[in-house]
Amino acid sequence: MQEANKLELHYFFNDNSHQIDALVRNKCEAELLAIAYEAAVALEISLNIKSDIVAEGGFRDFWNFLGNNNNQISLILVVITIIFSRVPMSDPEAETLENELKKLSIEEKKLNIQKLKQELEQNEFNPETIGKVTKVVDSNLKILKRKSNFYTHLSKYNKVTEVSFAAVNDKYEAVFDERHVKSSEFRKFILSTNKLRSEVDSEAIIQIVSPVLRETKHKWKGIYNEETISFDMLDVQFRDEVLLEKHSFKHGSTIRCVLNVHRELDEVGDIKIKGYSVSTVLEKIEGGVVYETMQGKSYRQASKFSKSQTDLFD
Repeated sequence: MQEANKLELHYFFNDNSHQIDALVRNKCEAELLAIAYEAAVALEISLNIKSDIVAEGGFRDFWNFLGNNNNQISLILVVITIIFSRVPMSDPEAETLENELKKLSIEEKKLNIQKLKQELEQNEFNPETIGKVTKVVDSNLKILKRKSNFYTHLSKYNKVTEVSFAAVNDKYEAVFDERHVKSSEFRKFILSTNKLRSEVDSEAIIQIVSPVLRETKHKWKGIYNEETISFDMLDVQFRDEVLLEKHSFKHGSTIRCVLNVHRELDEVGDIKIKGYSVSTVLEKIEGGVVYETMQGKSYRQASKFSKSQTDLFD
């Protein structure tokens, strides 16, 4: 494949004009550049991007991609064109994918990336290997969110009927298949929710700072992993026992519990903690004395049975 050193973003309009709303253009450019630099980080490629000339034909934006290795620049350009035309998986699958990625250490991810890059250099951009590289990069939550932002901006600008992406050379000729996305497909790229699957700490230790001792919507407060948190007490049985004064709380009173950490993506794709909730109190610990709750015992028995069933099928 010929070497590419520029990225082209082509806006197609429903009229014969060659002008685009400056705010829409700037917002789309910000998301595109953020994705490009995030992809460069994932692929460990040195990258610097410069604006190039603008051309008519609808409206065509160009950017020069500069780096230490021409082959790597061509790679990242091809990957970006595919990413922008690759419909993301549904949100639950994206959450599953996030969990899958967490199973790999940072070192293992780097080794996988290096192996794929070596395969590309040896096989001259083998389509199968390019697909693998794209999948790794496109699974990045920041890229998923930025791509969603890009198409959200465009979906509100009715003048655009289609966009295309191309990796081009110095002569502004496409060196890889140009990718087109019609306006009717924009919604497919927009995430329906920013919420992520909650992380669960099934043996969380929380030192109680401020319990809720009456019927109210106020949150409990405690110290978890050396940080003060507010949380909802969703264990109805334990909450009722507290209201009936079956549990007292002193300095150092602690619970072992199932803690749900609620998370979502912010506007740039970073994961933010939105809150905490305790679904089951397993034990109350007071002065070194451990009291196992009935619901805690049931939870552990159910977990043990579930694990034994999984081991059996494995």
